Amino acid sequence: MFKRRYLGLAAVGLLTACGAQPEVDESLSTDTLASTESTVIVGSVDWKSTTSLTGTQATRANAVGYLSIPAVGSRCTAWLVADDVIITNNHCIGSASQAAGAKASFNYIDGVASGSRIYYDCSTFIKTWSNLDMTALRCAALNGQKPGAVYGKLTVSSTNAAANASIYVIHQNCDYNTTSGCAPTKKFSPGTILNANYSSTDASYNADTLGGSSGSPVLSTSSNQVIALHHYGFGGDSSGRGTHNSGVRATLIKSALAEIGL
Repeated sequence: MFKRRYLGLAAVGLLTACGAQPEVDESLSTDTLASTESTVIVGSVDWKSTTSLTGTQATRANAVGYLSIPAVGSRCTAWLVADDVIITNNHCIGSASQAAGAKASFNYIDGVASGSRIYYDCSTFIKTWSNLDMTALRCAALNGQKPGAVYGKLTVSSTNAAANASIYVIHQNCDYNTTSGCAPTKKFSPGTILNANYSSTDASYNADTLGGSSGSPVLSTSSNQVIALHHYGFGGDSSGRGTHNSGVRATLIKSALAEIGL
């Protein structure tokens, strides 16, 4: 698969990076967003707030957060894979200089005011894998507790998902193409695997995402384990609608994590 980051809105049929959105200005009464990268909702919007989840899915959603990246003035999504390690995309943070000042909030959810959001310093750059569009960052403890001890962490599957498998994406977003100024709170997007071997690295699926969703975990509905790292959308138009999304498969993520002792 030809992988390239496209800045600006992409034409229909082009591959588009799913990540970096302009940073939200916390001084505003609403979280004003403007799309700088085109990514895709497949058909009509099919996501809901994670505050409506129960059971294991609600627990897993706790470990996903809003990633603020002030060094490049953008935001992405990240998730805890250890008590103090988060995973996001290389096209969100690709170097130690881009990680400077990065912080993650795991309670950036519906019903929590901006002043009540808790942020962890996640500015320590561990490693990036440009071939997998994946980056690992270390987060500092807050009040003596590492974020994973508070919000839990996700487990990466030892096997890849099969075609037609039921999956869901947990990500920080809202449909800013339809409602400007909406808040990118934590969302649950259900879907299915379309092609388990879409490329040499990726599986494709029809769960909805938009710019800012980059770095999200794609989880199996049956095991609630991570089966892909979301990073690209296809066929994006000026309203963020397209044909499918794709993410790096679990076995590749797991091998990469082994390189840093996880």
